[in-house]
Amino acid sequence: MSTNNQTELSELIDGIRANKRKSQKRLYEKYFGLMMSISMRYCGNWDEASEVVNSGFLKVFLKIDKYSGKGSFEGWMKRIIVNTALDHIKSLKLESVELNDSNIFESDFYIENNALSDFNVEEILDYVQMLPPMTRAVFNMNIMEGMKHKEISEKLNISEGTSHWHLQNARKILKNNIDRHNYSK
Repeated sequence: MSTNNQTELSELIDGIRANKRKSQKRLYEKYFGLMMSISMRYCGNWDEASEVVNSGFLKVFLKIDKYSGKGSFEGWMKRIIVNTALDHIKSLKLESVELNDSNIFESDFYIENNALSDFNVEEILDYVQMLPPMTRAVFNMNIMEGMKHKEISEKLNISEGTSHWHLQNARKILKNNIDRHNYSK
């Protein structure tokens, strides 16, 4: 980050700590697009993602004193948005599938990923957004964020087996949607 950008960011952070609405607005405008793109990976539609982003920014403003200045401020905000999205998904209290580890490795869950080269990023994102909320969250946490199933299970309060199941279910649903898309060409 350039010195000017770092200085601007430091001034924004200081303004937010002083509860200056103008600084909050500038930070929101500066990072809204990035935070919205992260939120859209976890949410099914624009309105839901916007709600998550707004809640996340509120947390940023309320918890600004917890940012120590060490590490990336942007990374700190991203983590808040992801956690806010996960909290939102957990609050939906949708049906959760509990599985034991012995039945998660059924052969029909394993899908080859060779058809994705025919799609652009927006089309892939559209298919991901069609996944059920908990399945979408596990898929994003594992594939996009690189989290291991143990960490996912702790964050979402599900078993590791359930995390594995959701990931395999996401792959299966995505494959079916991609196959339908390719068949309709």
